[in-house]
Amino acid sequence: MQNSHVDLTLSELLDANARFDLAAKGTTNHCPMALIALAKMGASPFRLREFFDMWEREYALPAPGGSPIIGRSEWSRHLGDTAAFAALRLCFLDWIAEDGAITVINGVLNEVPFAPASGAFHALIRIAYGIEAEHRGEIASGLAALVSSHLPIAVNINGSRCAESVDAAFSGAARVMGNDVVGGHSIAARLRAVADDVRFRQAIPAPPTSPSLLDDVARTTIAAYWRTSDFTVLHTVTATHAARILFAQLPDSLVIHLLSGLWIALCAAFAIVRRPENLESCAPNVDSGWNEICRKAVLSNDDHVIKMTYTCFCEDRRHPSPLYRASAARLVGLA
Repeated sequence: MQNSHVDLTLSELLDANARFDLAAKGTTNHCPMALIALAKMGASPFRLREFFDMWEREYALPAPGGSPIIGRSEWSRHLGDTAAFAALRLCFLDWIAEDGAITVINGVLNEVPFAPASGAFHALIRIAYGIEAEHRGEIASGLAALVSSHLPIAVNINGSRCAESVDAAFSGAARVMGNDVVGGHSIAARLRAVADDVRFRQAIPAPPTSPSLLDDVARTTIAAYWRTSDFTVLHTVTATHAARILFAQLPDSLVIHLLSGLWIALCAAFAIVRRPENLESCAPNVDSGWNEICRKAVLSNDDHVIKMTYTCFCEDRRHPSPLYRASAARLVGLA
């Protein structure tokens, strides 16, 4: 019965989130993603409403009114048009109502270049969380974010040497910009700067040949996060988990194509990170279990703490690693 109440409250609040803009005060609209993660970690209906009210009061911006109608044959003309988010959301929502979410996701990803770095990876994460919540509005919002905040990283790795390992590639990407500080006031701005830099475009290798590339990426990103506690690296962990959710819904032929785009975007993320070399990489013993860690995360109003803890919980269930529990425990103040 409790789960039924949680699901109903979550659905109601995700519907209400449609009145918020894609942007928020000083950030992007993390509210729906945080709500879904909170619900999955056991938050009560009261806690979900409490978080929503906090977000509306402190961060939310109203969605603009009077958006023009975008037809199904016109949406791809609005790549990178942030003002079109609300209209694109309605376009995709109507399309999903007719043809189903997976058909629409396939249609969008087959028509435009995959740009997982869009919105500092939040568009990808929002699509994935919408899939998990089975919420049409959030899937439509994620697709609209992917299109309207489209951030392509045009690097051709066809014919490039294959990296020896994921770790070697990401470590190399962290050094490719030399001692230069990548400018920009946001992750998205710094990703754009890296994407435009010839040093990055010339240095990125093709991914290593591996049938478990996404698992290898997941292990590498959580290890890098444990070493650095870097905010950008945090997004590579949550984005990799989101890609896993999305790719599970798609045909293998499309996933192979999308993996290339994800690889380049993650390399770009590491190119804006300065990786400390001498931090201890071994995870400490953590006394707290996942129940206590998730309970603490549910009490947090920090959307990144909430999403990262949920990601670590999910990934640890799939491929257990002490780094997931240690990273999450550190985030919520238990380590």
